[in-house]
This record gives sequence, C-alpha cells and structure tokens, in this order.
Amino acid sequence: MGVPRRFRYLVVLAGLLSLIAILTVLAIGGNTRLDQVAGKLNEYGLDKLQKNFPVTTDNKAPKKDSDQEPLNSVLVSDDEDDDSVEGYDADGDDEDQDDDYNDRRGDYREIFSLTTRDRKFFPIFFAGDDAYNPNIIPHPTRHDLWIVVAQHEQSKEQISVSGELVCEAGFLDGVLVCTDAPTILPISPSISGVCPDDLAFMNFRSGPRDARMFYGPDGPLIAYGSQSQYACLGIWIQDVRMLLESFHLERFAVAKLFKSATEVQRPPPWHGIEKNFFLFWDLQGKTYVHHDLYHDLVPERVFAELDFDGSVSENLAPKTAAEDQACMSSLMPIAAPEYESIHQATNTLSITMCKRADLKCVPNEHNTYIMHIFHHKTYYTFHGIYEPYVLLMKSSAPFAIHAISQRPLWIHGRNSLTKLTGSLQYEGRPESDIPEGHTEMFYITSISWKGHGQKYHGYMDDVLFLAFGIEDTRAAAIDVKAGDLLQDLAFC
Repeated sequence: MGVPRRFRYLVVLAGLLSLIAILTVLAIGGNTRLDQVAGKLNEYGLDKLQKNFPVTTDNKAPKKDSDQEPLNSVLVSDDEDDDSVEGYDADGDDEDQDDDYNDRRGDYREIFSLTTRDRKFFPIFFAGDDAYNPNIIPHPTRHDLWIVVAQHEQSKEQISVSGELVCEAGFLDGVLVCTDAPTILPISPSISGVCPDDLAFMNFRSGPRDARMFYGPDGPLIAYGSQSQYACLGIWIQDVRMLLESFHLERFAVAKLFKSATEVQRPPPWHGIEKNFFLFWDLQGKTYVHHDLYHDLVPERVFAELDFDGSVSENLAPKTAAEDQACMSSLMPIAAPEYESIHQATNTLSITMCKRADLKCVPNEHNTYIMHIFHHKTYYTFHGIYEPYVLLMKSSAPFAIHAISQRPLWIHGRNSLTKLTGSLQYEGRPESDIPEGHTEMFYITSISWKGHGQKYHGYMDDVLFLAFGIEDTRAAAIDVKAGDLLQDLAFC
C-alpha cells in the first residue's frame, strides 16, 4: 500500500525544517569567534580604539587651488560638478617649509569604502596591541575571515628585536577585529649585522621591519627588511604557508619556493639600506623583482628575473629605459630637490582592464597589466606625508610602464593633522609643534583582492583592500573596486 500523499508532504516539510536548523547552527557556529570578540573590544580597550580613530568633520580631500602650478604638465582636472572634495587656501611664503608643502598639494581622486556606513576607511583592531602598516590577505578556509600582518608598534619600549603581529580577523560593527590576541610572526632570526659607520646603530636591532604580505599566482608570500649578507639592510622573502597554522592543510601538499627565509639579491650597485622591493609575475607565472623606480630624483628603473635561491638576472630595465624615462619624466609627480622623493610602496596585482561580469572579457597581454602603488613623499617640518599614485606595467617582457595616474588617491576619512590625530610623533608635545596645514600621513603598504580564493589576478569590477598605516601609529584599510583606482590614468 502506498504512503498517503499528506504524510509524504509532512516528511518533506520536516526534512526542510531540519536542513534550515542545521544551516542556522552552522552559521551561528561560524561566527562564534567573532561573537566572543565583541566582549574583547571592551576588555582590551574600545575607548582606546575610538580615541585612536577620532570622529571629525574635516575629512574631505583638499582641492587644488586654481592659482597653483599643476603637479605636472598633464594634470587631469576635476569635473566641475564634482563636489566630493573641498578646497582650502594654500597661499604663503615659499621660503617657509610649511607653505612650501602647501603649495605643492595637488587635487585628489577621493575613494570611498563599499561597506562602511559612513563610507570611510575601517580601523583594524589588534586586541589591545598597537600596530601599523598592515597587510591583509583572504583566509584560506574561512570565508568570513582574513589574515592580517602588521608592524608591532614598540617605540616606547627598549627593544633589540622588532616584530610583526599576525592574527585572523573578521568584521564586527565596521571594524576589522582579530578573533584572538595577535601573536608574533615566527620569522627566522636575523643574521648578524654588518652596518658600518653612520648605520652601525642598526646592528643592534634585529627582526623584521616593513613587511609586505601578498599573494602571488601560486601562494602567499611575505617580504620584509632585515640585516643583509650584502648590505646593511636587505629584503628577505618566505612562503607564508610555512609560518602560519591557518595554512597547515597546504603546507606539505603543495610544492613551494622560498620554504625558508631567503634574501633577495639585486643587480649592482647595492645601497646601504635596501627596502620596498616588489615582486611581479608575467602571464606565464615567471617571477621578477623590481628594485628601484627612481634614484636620486631621476627616473631610473632596476628590475630582474628572480630565482628560487634569491639570485637575480642582469638588470632588465635598460631594454625599455628610453621609453620609460620619457614616460615617467612626463607623467610622474615632480619631486622637489629638497624634502621630496618618489618611493616604491606596495606589492603588485595583475589586473585585466575589463569587467569580470563581461563575458567578452578574456585576459591577454593586450588588456592585462601589473598594478603597483608608489608614493610621492614630502618631508617638510620633519613630518612625512606620502601621496599614493597608481602605476601600470605591461605584463610581458620587457615590462615597459604603460600608465600612471595623474591624481593621488585620497582615502575618505583622512583628516588634517591635529592633536586629535593621536600621532605618536607629537604625543606629549604642545599643539604648536604640529605643522600648520599638514594632513595625516597615510602610508599604503598593501593591495590585495578581498575575495576568498582570489590570489594575484583580478578584473576592474573586483573588490580589493588598500591597507595602510596612519602616522606610524595605527592600522586601517578600505575596500574599493579596482576600477575606482584607475580613473585618472595617463598613458605612456
């Protein structure tokens, strides 16, 4: 005899209700660690977090005065109906450093968070520890978490070893929060220092500094500065999967390069302090390292193919030097001879200049480029400010520069430099010591795709993180579409 139809309906309904209950339990269980963090915010100092990220109204991007000289001859002007930025006066005596800085401020491309309620950047909370210059990559197995590494802020301590803090983090009320107390990244001890003469003091502080954690095409890597075999300070690199338990499932299953800390070499000559090298990959997955973009205020690239033992090929930049120098001289911001310079800053990402949602968008060497952010640094009145610009390189040899943005990025929420900024540089000092007219120093350390499972390559409509330090004091980031960064490109 067949089962009555009504009974069959009841069985199906019961099954659906059971499935919903299971999914609900899994969802709640998946957020248990973040729920626990809500209590930790108070335990470790929510008041401190709010103090370090003050709420002010003066956070719009400054707009270039009409009577100022442009940063270069091809400056892209604002749309006349764009009211997202606000002008302020920068007139003054050119002999004064503050006014010299003000005169050189350009207009900006303001970028806004896709997820925060006020569209400003979001803080990163390290459970009460102080850190700055963060890096963010997607968690390998948890799609509600990310891995965060940042420089441990230890300026008030007498230390001989610097460290990088690391934690798994998720979003809670508009803050990226470590789910547990951060730990020190277990990087191999530094070698003995060989810093001579005026740099000898660096021999007495070992450990990693200025780390960059990022995905290449195959896996996550970390590059950091430390004592060198060839100079005073150099750049070392290691596969992150060998350092963090979050990647334990991949540690022994995937063939990896840089299993141990490996120093990255460079074509001669070496400088006393080497820093901010960045890696990039061609469309076939071959690895290269970019050492210099500018040298002594002159555009002069140095880059080479990188081998697994840290050795490099000859300098490949001369193959496209004439083209690159003409492009950079024309399109890059002009750095004044004193108090200004051009700095490599972030890691790289590969980007195809069309949308993932477009079925006709197929990556190839004609539409896919290597993206990097460099800084125009000013250092007036002993206060550093770094203005970020986007640079695109071609994705196949000889890797000529393809385009340079003509306006620096302004991260929504960045403020004028005041006592409320909470900069450690001015802690305990009178407000009169703060340079008049300066903005907060935002130093972008890392660019990474936000989406889990996404590594090196992406599209214009993909979302990425810009992670940055504020005044060498605290850590923050903003999530934007890649296309938001590429609105003001001028092409070589």
